[in-house]
Amino acid sequence: MWHTRRSTLIRTLEILRTLEQGRRWTLYALADRFGVHHRTIRRDLESLEAAGVPLTNEGGPGRGNRGEWWLCH
Repeated sequence: MWHTRRSTLIRTLEILRTLEQGRRWTLYALADRFGVHHRTIRRDLESLEAAGVPLTNEGGPGRGNRGEWWLCH
């Protein structure tokens, strides 16, 4: 169980580092980059938002499923 939590934490921090580079990413592009399902990326992004990380997204229905996500500066 600790391994799973550790993997989630590491991936979430890596997502944050990726977004800090200033590029906009779709859930699907992030999922491909990290080798997980796009729903996993959504949960990771929601965790970052809950922690106070200023994320923004644009997109169609479903709060950015096909849109792009980026870090507000």
